[in-house]
Amino acid sequence: MMKRLYLALIWIGLFSFWVMPVQAAEIPQEFDTWTSMSTTDTLKAWMIKFNKPIDSGTVNKNNIYLTDDRNNPVAATLTLSKEENSVIIKPAKAYTVGNKYWIFVTGGITGKDGIKQLSQPIAVPFEVKGKISSVASSYSEIITSFKVTTSSDVYSVKINSTPMHYQGDNTYTLGISGLKQGGKVTIYAYDSSGKLLTSESYQI
Repeated sequence: MMKRLYLALIWIGLFSFWVMPVQAAEIPQEFDTWTSMSTTDTLKAWMIKFNKPIDSGTVNKNNIYLTDDRNNPVAATLTLSKEENSVIIKPAKAYTVGNKYWIFVTGGITGKDGIKQLSQPIAVPFEVKGKISSVASSYSEIITSFKVTTSSDVYSVKINSTPMHYQGDNTYTLGISGLKQGGKVTIYAYDSSGKLLTSESYQI
């Protein structure tokens, strides 16, 4: 039986992982659709790693490409590694937070021996999430309780000028008195150096 290449997607500079396939009705049947992933990096570069060197002539935008969730092409650059066993795909401009995208690897990729290496083309969905994942509140005339969840790169959170309390698992809580139902607060998220990552208005 012909030996086929396997591949993995790798978060650049973080870690590698294997992705198990799932079904996705919007993708043509010939594609093997993998488990959805997520990132908060709007310029996230992804590495597609093969188990042996591939033919550089088959590394092109017809065989490896990005689309948005409406199947519109997303401009990206492809870089083949020195070892010729991995390809980095990077968007030409920032992804839109809250949107879903797809990485496609077609059956046109071949090994250096000229043999087509993928038994089935692959589609990998991913979502671009914001630094502030969710905000919830519970109002009373005495105190309004807030719960905010964030991405893992957020180090601290404030509501207006008051620091929130970290509860673990990227979750922050705070109770504030004197607020009115229907009023607005501003939530600020910071990194470990105190740099503001994002802010958003929230209506109670």
